[in-house]
This record gives sequence, C-alpha cells and structure tokens, in this order.
Amino acid sequence: MTGATDPLLRLLRRGYGERWNIRRTERLWIASTRVADADHAPTLIESDVDEFVRQLENPPAKVGRPLREEPTA
Repeated sequence: MTGATDPLLRLLRRGYGERWNIRRTERLWIASTRVADADHAPTLIESDVDEFVRQLENPPAKVGRPLREEPTA
C-alpha cells in the first residue's frame, strides 16, 4: 500500500508528520526525524505498529556521540 491508499499511514503522517518523515514497507514502519538537532534517535524502525507509535510519542535516546565540527580558519 502507498500513502495514498493506506489509511493508517495517512493518519500517522497527519499526527506526527511535522516531527517525523514516516513511511512503511510490507513489514516495517520507518520514521526519520525532521528535527536536525533532536535529542533522541534520528530513525525509528519497528515491525509492530503499536510499538512504533509508542516510539513516535517517546523516542529512544541517541546511541552515538555528535560528530565533531571541523574548525574554521
């Protein structure tokens, strides 16, 4: 199903679309943050839609450290 034919995908995009870019495959729900300096994980991937929504509401913490900026001359 595409976003045009999947009512649940449309609903999630309507509710969380300002903060997350949401898409899905046949088996996975995927969200990428739209907030560049977010203090949470930048990407969510879940097979269970209930867990996916829980993570949209309360995203897990980041795993890695921020990249070090190169000094400017």
